[in-house]
Amino acid sequence: MLLAVPRGHRLDGRESVTIPEIAHEPFVTTRHGHWQRALLDRLFAAEGLTPLLSCEGDEPGATQDMISAGLGIGLIPAMSREAGTDAHVSVARVRVAAPDCQRQLTLVWRRDRYLSEAAVTFREFTTTKPLTTHRLTPLHRVHDTRPSP
Repeated sequence: MLLAVPRGHRLDGRESVTIPEIAHEPFVTTRHGHWQRALLDRLFAAEGLTPLLSCEGDEPGATQDMISAGLGIGLIPAMSREAGTDAHVSVARVRVAAPDCQRQLTLVWRRDRYLSEAAVTFREFTTTKPLTTHRLTPLHRVHDTRPSP
């Protein structure tokens, strides 16, 4: 997991931050019941803090768009660097120096149940690709290379 901040934000360019360093920043996050919110609340509670929320929503994918619009900062999956809307170029990403700042994805299936061809293909793809390599490579800053209007 990474902390996304709008370009030009005081944390833009930082390698990492701690939870106390961002305790007074407004956060864009999801409502209770979503993993992003549970992670944010857990990270702050571990420090005896409560996050300051500027915006809550029901669509986790919209978080990066709201951050790029300057509504606050927020937690996003590291793998979102490689996918998404144009918002991925208008936010900077910073590592959060907290041992629990991660999420684990798990794929399960029943061996005694039918799997469609698409499900089998998906299972093969996800179990044969090194999906965690994004955590092993250094964080690269993404710069917008589009020509200016």
